[in-house]
Amino acid sequence: MLLTVSIMYRLINITFIVISINFLNAYNSISKDLISNLHGGKVVHWTSEDSINKAENLIDDDESSYWSTSDISFPQVLTYAFPENKRFEAIIIKSANNDEKSSWAREVRISTADPFPHMGGWVEIERVLLPQNGQNKIISFEGMRGRYFRIEIFSNYGSQNSISIGNFKVLDKF
Repeated sequence: MLLTVSIMYRLINITFIVISINFLNAYNSISKDLISNLHGGKVVHWTSEDSINKAENLIDDDESSYWSTSDISFPQVLTYAFPENKRFEAIIIKSANNDEKSSWAREVRISTADPFPHMGGWVEIERVLLPQNGQNKIISFEGMRGRYFRIEIFSNYGSQNSISIGNFKVLDKF
């Protein structure tokens, strides 16, 4: 009897996990990456970048491209913009990329503004530690509005040679 209860408990957990994954996949399939350059997103400013791994790589819809810099001064700042003020519900940022793992961004702050920051100031969305394993960090919240996004990088995972980020998305729904 105890074995049967244990098996039933595991089946319920597995069912819950499968339902959760299907729910998230269905939600993500209707979400639009607003900051993607395919939807009009663009790079506005960067403190530094390497010649191949440019700031625009974070929003180019190519999962294999990334941003990096060999200027290891902190903070590094990347600023992006929508064509106009829009509502959004989540941000996904990923440190993993083809650069050495110790270069991956560790502590970042993501902020938004509209109109342009010097006319209204930045509103912090969240300051986070990105996962050391490089997985996506999903930041979801009640809908916000903005046009400009700033990623400030305060540390990496230890490299003395470079800093890098793999991907950045701003979702309209989550």
